[in-house]
Amino acid sequence: MYENLLRLPYFQGMSKDDITAILDKVAFEFRNYSEGETICEQGETCDKFVILTQGTLNSSIDAPNEEYTVIEECQAPLAIEPYSLFGQDTTFKRSYTAKSKCTTLVIDKQYLFTEFTKYQVFTINFLNLISRRAQMQSHAIWNYTPRSIKGRIVQFIGMRCNSIDGRKTVQIKMEQLADILCETRLNISKALNEMQDDGYIELHRKEIAVPSLKRMIEEINS
Repeated sequence: MYENLLRLPYFQGMSKDDITAILDKVAFEFRNYSEGETICEQGETCDKFVILTQGTLNSSIDAPNEEYTVIEECQAPLAIEPYSLFGQDTTFKRSYTAKSKCTTLVIDKQYLFTEFTKYQVFTINFLNLISRRAQMQSHAIWNYTPRSIKGRIVQFIGMRCNSIDGRKTVQIKMEQLADILCETRLNISKALNEMQDDGYIELHRKEIAVPSLKRMIEEINS
């Protein structure tokens, strides 16, 4: 467990003894989930620091108009939406479902203030990561819009994912994607099939699967 926690950027710079000292003082619990069980649900109150310590999960988010869904595969160790603990909207922005047997470490939000913030390195790490996420979101708004249809498809998927790691799946009708990108269905279909032929995506009924978003971004947008 300690090795997994130390792999998380929030705990980098802390020693095993530091983490042991904190966990000896705070109330925490381990929760086990079987494949298919919901760990956290979109819209649910985020009042706990939830860390996936073992297993693989799928995070999913529905578009506001519920016309499409984006699913990301995530591996342990993973802190689940620590940015949703604070601010005006303290609810989970995505749903998280166990893809394999999973274990989470759950720590009450209050202990972030009473115990974790006693360690300056944790506070700096936490603020840096929250700030980095906000800065990346700000930069993304000003990114240029690619001229090619393939580039715009890549941008559409990339801007809706939390990271470039792990398999991504977008559940969307081709007509809806065409409307969003202001293109004809024929042009979208042609671009998607070419991307599939090149090994960037896998097309299924009303679904686009991306084995490696990182590779797709680097090669199509280069």
